[in-house]
Amino acid sequence: MKNFLFTILGGFLALIVFVLGSLFGEFVNVIKGSQSSSSELVINEQISASIEATPDIYISYPSFYAKNISDDDKSMINAHFSGILTLVKENGLCTGGAYQTYNEMNKDGLNTLSLSSELACKFSANKLEQYNKLIADIENLIKSSVVKLHLTAINPAFSAEAEAKNQSELKSALSAAATNAAQNLSSDFNKTCVLNELNFNGASYYRASLTEGGAAAKISAPELKSKSLKASADAKYICK
Repeated sequence: MKNFLFTILGGFLALIVFVLGSLFGEFVNVIKGSQSSSSELVINEQISASIEATPDIYISYPSFYAKNISDDDKSMINAHFSGILTLVKENGLCTGGAYQTYNEMNKDGLNTLSLSSELACKFSANKLEQYNKLIADIENLIKSSVVKLHLTAINPAFSAEAEAKNQSELKSALSAAATNAAQNLSSDFNKTCVLNELNFNGASYYRASLTEGGAAAKISAPELKSKSLKASADAKYICK
């Protein structure tokens, strides 16, 4: 009987030791997991990159204006703008040309009728003469009109196709820069840093200023030179 009781007591003690051992093991694992988690770094950085690209078109925005329009001027204005719209359509380099009128106060404090209109012109370098011909034809058409033509500078720009190509190349450059940044972070923190996310949706894509400035010229345009285009994106890294 005595041996039987010792056997039961021994088994009970062994069970307690086993349970305590298991609990201790879980405790150690939790501590290790906590330490591992606390040693993990999440780093957010803004990545930037740039490429070189050459504009492939020119843009210009000639405009029209008239002030102190009288009732006698209105029929001539309608005829002249009908001719302007025809010239623009036949030339094929510009859009726009419709005009609007509005009231404004002159220097004598009287309300007078004024007019404004604008063309948006986009053309390749080999179409410069065609653009200048349009301007010359318009000037000849309105030479006796109250409507005046204001010429703006001819500036380099990118076509829609070039814009798409530039953005694709910038994204590739950003990806390469983000990968290189992961290697630098790994070295700086003595950890293994992996790119977890690269947010192109938040990227700011913008062109360097393409305006050359200066007065408008009907027979010349600035050279299409290479420009630096820049972009940025938000990157998230996990370092362990």
